[in-house]
Amino acid sequence: MGGYLLKVESIIDFAERSEYQGGAEPQAALNARRGGLVHGTKVATKAGWKLVEELRAGDFVRTLDNGFRPVSRVATDCIMVPPGETNAENMPIRVPSNAAYNGRVVWLMPEQGVALDNTKLNHDPITLPVSMPIVSARLLSGMFRITSDVPASYFDISTLFFDQDEVIYIEGGFRAFCPAGRFGSGGINGGASYEVVAGEAAADLIYLTTRRGDIGVLANSLGSVPAPVFDHPIVPVRPVRGARRPGRPGRPLMMI
Repeated sequence: MGGYLLKVESIIDFAERSEYQGGAEPQAALNARRGGLVHGTKVATKAGWKLVEELRAGDFVRTLDNGFRPVSRVATDCIMVPPGETNAENMPIRVPSNAAYNGRVVWLMPEQGVALDNTKLNHDPITLPVSMPIVSARLLSGMFRITSDVPASYFDISTLFFDQDEVIYIEGGFRAFCPAGRFGSGGINGGASYEVVAGEAAADLIYLTTRRGDIGVLANSLGSVPAPVFDHPIVPVRPVRGARRPGRPGRPLMMI
């Protein structure tokens, strides 16, 4: 069966929705504490950067280990954060402009998986998990000027699903984990070494990243500037024999 997209109104500029009235619903905190990409976030695709809310099932997205892979399904949800929320576990993550390879603010949901490149930390004495461990974005708060904040009381997110676990490139060079199921549910990974870490292992990674002060652990400069990839290679056409290429000077005439 084909993929489905549940479309809601997009709030790219995170404007407050004035029609909301009343107190927070009991499930509001649980609603906010989840993964997904906030609308307005750019994703690296075969055609270059695209806003996540513009993606549809079948679009090819750039992955970390498996080239370009088609999105199998997109789920779009409206997120509500209770007024006056201060619990960091329920608040999205704000990456200020130029904190990584982003020229503008990037928002991450608190439970959005982010891949860390711990090959840059391997010479530390602490035993580390696989080369691309996945941590919840909320754990990044406090490093590299990244903070917990709220873009608006209401905002929209899209969750991308693939046939297998994938790590994709998003704005700023961040590597976002997209599991085949919901975050943390597990799935086949095609041989890629992704592991969702929490507790002490995650705390160790965050400590090492903060101590090292290398933004490259969180973001990849090459992944931040993907170029469009064409279906067919561009091969220069050879001119007809005897014809001159445009702009190529000819041989001088010989004197008789």
